[in-house]
Amino acid sequence: MKKWIRRILLAAAAPWLVMGIIDFSLVCRFERPLFCILDSETAADDGGSGTYRGLGYAFAITGRFLPEEQDPGVTAYEAWIFHIPVLPGART
Repeated sequence: MKKWIRRILLAAAAPWLVMGIIDFSLVCRFERPLFCILDSETAADDGGSGTYRGLGYAFAITGRFLPEEQDPGVTAYEAWIFHIPVLPGART
């Protein structure tokens, strides 16, 4: 019985870990996360800046997302896992 519980927990945790790793690697490369949703209350009018929320993690992203911008993309980010701050970064 314990083996089945472990397998079920592992099967539920594995996709969450994969999604989190993909999103964190994208943000660390100054790209938008793939599996997060942009919070409409914090969304800016530039087409991408704001707080992105995933399952247990979040990113506050600022950037240049308008078509006429030079060097478009994420310029700075902050990340949280379960409301604990991790990984602040900025492109120089």
